[in-house]
Amino acid sequence: MTVFKARLIVIAGTCILFSGLIAGRLFEIQILNGKKFAAESRKQTKQRAVVDARRGSIFDRFGNPLATSIAADTPSKHRHSRGDESDDKSLADRGRWYPHGKLAGSVLGYVGTDGYGLGGVEYAFDQVLRGENGWSILQKDGINNRYARIDMPQRPPIGGSDVYLSLDLNIQKIVETVLHQTVSEMSAKSASCIVIDPLSGDILAMANEPVFDPNRASDYGLEQRVNGCISYNYEPGSTFKVVPAASALEEKVMGLADTIDGNRGVYEIYDQSIRDHKPYGRLSFVEALSYSSNVCFAKIADKVGSANLYRYTKDFGLGSESGVELPGEECGIVHPLERWSGRTRVTMAIGQEVSVTLLQMVLVFGAIANDGVLLSPRICKKIVDPAGGVKTVREPRQVRRVVSRQTARYLRSMLASVVASGTGRLAAIPGVSVAGKTGTSQKFDRETGEYSLQRVWASFIGFAPAEEPVLLCGVVVDEPSNGDVGGVAAAPAFRKILSQIISHPDLEFAERILDSSRTDSSRSRPGPGRLPDVCGMECSKAMELLRAERIDFELIGTGTLVRNQSPEPGRLFNADARLILYTSDGERAGPNVVSMPNCVGKDLRDAINAVNTKGLKPYVFGAGAVRKQCPTAGVVLQSSDVCTLYCSLDG
Repeated sequence: MTVFKARLIVIAGTCILFSGLIAGRLFEIQILNGKKFAAESRKQTKQRAVVDARRGSIFDRFGNPLATSIAADTPSKHRHSRGDESDDKSLADRGRWYPHGKLAGSVLGYVGTDGYGLGGVEYAFDQVLRGENGWSILQKDGINNRYARIDMPQRPPIGGSDVYLSLDLNIQKIVETVLHQTVSEMSAKSASCIVIDPLSGDILAMANEPVFDPNRASDYGLEQRVNGCISYNYEPGSTFKVVPAASALEEKVMGLADTIDGNRGVYEIYDQSIRDHKPYGRLSFVEALSYSSNVCFAKIADKVGSANLYRYTKDFGLGSESGVELPGEECGIVHPLERWSGRTRVTMAIGQEVSVTLLQMVLVFGAIANDGVLLSPRICKKIVDPAGGVKTVREPRQVRRVVSRQTARYLRSMLASVVASGTGRLAAIPGVSVAGKTGTSQKFDRETGEYSLQRVWASFIGFAPAEEPVLLCGVVVDEPSNGDVGGVAAAPAFRKILSQIISHPDLEFAERILDSSRTDSSRSRPGPGRLPDVCGMECSKAMELLRAERIDFELIGTGTLVRNQSPEPGRLFNADARLILYTSDGERAGPNVVSMPNCVGKDLRDAINAVNTKGLKPYVFGAGAVRKQCPTAGVVLQSSDVCTLYCSLDG
């Protein structure tokens, strides 16, 4: 009995002890730490989740979507507040979609897996496109399912704003198609093109070949995703000659009436030779640009001087960022004056020892097209908030006046001659007045220390119409096969692009360009009329008179006075003819007056002898027998005056 009672006491004591412990634990949990454990319980059944804001869309200038956000079809990992799991589904899982695939891929950029913009417009305008994320408290049941409850706190996301670009979807398609064809036909390494409105600075198209699809950005290497129009530097070659040409006109060290000796195609400087692709004699300033004479522009640079050439180069925006709202823009290379060697200004004048981006060179020509005023390029036209209200409008912005209105007009006329009769003939478009400049720059081979003859950049930059530009287009082809020059590799691409833009039924450029071109043509091509007498006039006054009469002319000689003209005064003048003016210095009358001999039909050597015996200086075109001469036989000249002999080998 005693043992039994003892056991009962032990069991009862144990039960009382355990009951006391349980009661104490319950007292601790429910009374002392009730609030704490209740909070932990709620934490395990409720969770704060991020609600991603809808990323704003990107549109072209007419509202065509170029990039937009859509609900994703498959789940992905989402971001939650610190301490939460990372493999939960978000309430608003959205993906980025580029409806036109590869179109303008390098301009648009792409979005990373974290929702942030990478490259192009997506990066440049990431803050306004991304918006502001929201959050929501989710209820979790015993089997880990989550669901929203209306009584739970939440903050809705604020969607991103939409960005409207200056790009034109149709023009972008045209440019990319032509670039692809050009690279394929030329077996080129790559190509880039920009089309702008030269009066506003709007970038209507910006393309690179090869292209990349931002829907599958990870499938492409970084080099293919880069926007070569702004991120690659190259030596511009002869397209740069517009800078020394503008400097010479603006500083009045050269006039349109002036001529330059082409030195038969060779110019020696510091034991090195600058050469032309063919030997030229004396060329007018206009011809020097039309034929792209390196020798003549080396001499023009000497007249301009290093300080002026450097100043105008910088004023045209080279060596500095253009201000385009896109990432990755290079400044180019323009060495400061103190680092120039004795030959820098000469080699720079022909587009070497200076590096540019395609956008920079396009803006140089844009300043010429825009009456001498440099504009900042515009890629974004406006930003619209999610409610449809316009938040920001990007207005066209002038940077500075670089040259006078008159100088810009002279340059446009000179550039028109490049296409009409110079190296840019393959850029000509029937019925449209086109102005532009070819460029070919050899790549420097660091292994040999010399410029390569086969590896070149070939370019053409031009605008239409020539007098009142509406469209400006620049094309550069990287390493076309056989080292083809700009007039062969790039000028035809320019022609195709502008021709297709003009003829596109959904674009408004046909009427604007064709009407302006007809106006240009009527201004520059007069109907039949009588030639005025400008003999004895100062060249500047004669040129002013002839321009007012819309008479095409060419000056022969380096003098300040017009000695003779051909055809003679009073002759009927047709629209497609050109008046030749012969210049010299001093009084017209004098003891050395001679008459022009008849050289037509004579062998060139005999004709030159006949002219030389009169003390005249022959200016020869072609070879063989003389078929035409200016002035005609019997015209009174001053000895030492210049005459022109047109020769051919045909009978």
